[in-house]
Formats: sequence, structure tokens, C-alpha cells
Amino acid sequence: MKEADSLSWYARKAALTTLPAPAAPEVDTRRAGRIESLLRRLKAAGIKGSIRSMTLFTRSLPPGCRLCLKGQGSNLFVTGHCTRDCFFCFNEKPRKDELVVHGIPVDQPEEAAAIIERFDLRSVGISGGEPLLFPDRVLRLIRSLRALPRKLRIDLYTNGDRVDKEILQELRSAGLDALRFNLVARDFSLAPVRQALRYFKEVAVEIPVIPEQMPKLRGMVMDLDRMGVPFLNIHELFFCPENFDRVAAEGETPNAQTSKHLLWRPTQASGEAALELLLYALENTRRLSVYYCSCGTQEMISRNGLLRRKRLNGKTA
Repeated sequence: MKEADSLSWYARKAALTTLPAPAAPEVDTRRAGRIESLLRRLKAAGIKGSIRSMTLFTRSLPPGCRLCLKGQGSNLFVTGHCTRDCFFCFNEKPRKDELVVHGIPVDQPEEAAAIIERFDLRSVGISGGEPLLFPDRVLRLIRSLRALPRKLRIDLYTNGDRVDKEILQELRSAGLDALRFNLVARDFSLAPVRQALRYFKEVAVEIPVIPEQMPKLRGMVMDLDRMGVPFLNIHELFFCPENFDRVAAEGETPNAQTSKHLLWRPTQASGEAALELLLYALENTRRLSVYYCSCGTQEMISRNGLLRRKRLNGKTA
């Protein structure tokens, strides 16, 4: 294990690209007051989790997220190629077809298992780009991970464009636990979610909260609840070096605070909108559990994961 491998793939990229320096922060007292009011209402309504880190959920956490919060999760980046071109995408441009496991570039999917075992990871998310552009690569990954001697949680992130009956059957047979759909990437079309529910007990949706889409977001929440989808994960719309110009072109502005653990900053309005959606779900849904994985949450995960990784590297040095 090389010394550089103790840092995440994104941390190594940080040395080459940075966000524009934030302007002197302007205190938006009205927004701050609205956020305080939302947090009081959420607390009174029975929200779960931590307000301090903004790790909040309405009913229960998705299984993979529980392990991730403990620093036991990681990402398996299958490819940078995609079927969509979302303005909020944080992947490197121009897009690259590369396979990266826990921040370590590899040549073959079967190499992933040794890295997952080496770092004692318990939960992995297969992502991209759109990973199902390369279904054989994804299936080889899952099968190699399922050959490990211990239980491992495996989720697949997709926009749903390449989902069909055949691939769903193959993913289930290979041992995938659940799919997570980015419905914002496909203008909230529920078709792939409905199809996936025929093959998987657990199907989730994971999206950025774009404040201007609030009516569609509320409608999606109620549709998912009626369909019996168990989990919706939401996070802030954020700026990063790869999407800064396009997000700014949408009229968004970044928060002034920075983090030494993250390469991104949330937009000023998205956090408030996420809390509004969380409260709406808490007051109106019957089964759906909504989890707000904020930038504060992601910072905590990054910090805990890096500390854990350095500890393990010390043991294997």
C-alpha cells in the first residue's frame, strides 16, 4: 500500500483544482431565521438524528448509510461516462472511463475485493457516471465482492436510463442489495423505480435538492410513499470545481463556509429547501423515510473515514 493511498481520490485531485475563494459572507438574517424555525418545527414533529451535524431522518436510516456513517463505507466508481449531462454533476470533465475503488485506480473489477477486504469495509456504493453503461463490469464487481467470506452491503447508483428486466434480474442474481435512483437527472420519471420494485425489496431514490423544483419534489415524495419505496435520500445542491460555472449559471450562490475535508460548498438556498422537504415528508407521508445527508454529514463521514483509513494503513504498513 503506497503512502498516497491513505488519501482519497478526491483529496488527491484537490491539489490540482480548487473552488474560487468565497466573497466576504453577507449575513442573511431572514434565511437564518427561517432555518431556525424549520429546525424547531422538525424537532417538535419528532425528527431523528443530529441537528448539530445536520444528519436528520424521518423514520429510519437506509442500511448502507448506517455503515457509511460509521466510516465503514466507500465508493466503487465504475466509469465517468454517462447518459446524461446534469448541470450539477461533480464528475471530472472531460469524462474519463476509469475504475476507482476506495480512491485507488484499478484495471480489473476483480481487484476491488482485495481493497475492500484490506480496509475492512462493510458497505459499498457502485456509482459513476452511469455504471450500467458497462453492465458486465458492474456484474463482475458484484460477483467478486460476494465471493468475500463476510457480509457486505452493496448499493448501485443509477439514473435508470439503462434499467430493464434483463439487467435487473442479473443484478439480483449477482447479489446486489438495492438500487438508488437519481430522479432529478431524468425529470422525475418514476418508470425505472416501478420496474425495480418488481425485483428488489429495497429500492431507494437519492437526489440533490434544487430549490426551484420544490413543487416537483413534493409530488415525488407523495408518489414514492404511495408506491411503497422505503427510502429517499436528499442532499444539498453544491458547488465544486467541476460544476461551478454551470451551477452559478442557474443563479445559485455558494455558502461562504469552507471545509478542509470536502471539495464542495452547498448553495445558499439548498439547505433551507432540504429542511422544508424533510418537514413536508415528516408531516405527510405514511411509510417513506427521508434522510438528509447534508454537507455537514458528508464532512463528518469524510473525517471519520480518513481517520479510520490512516489507522488501518498503520496496521498494514
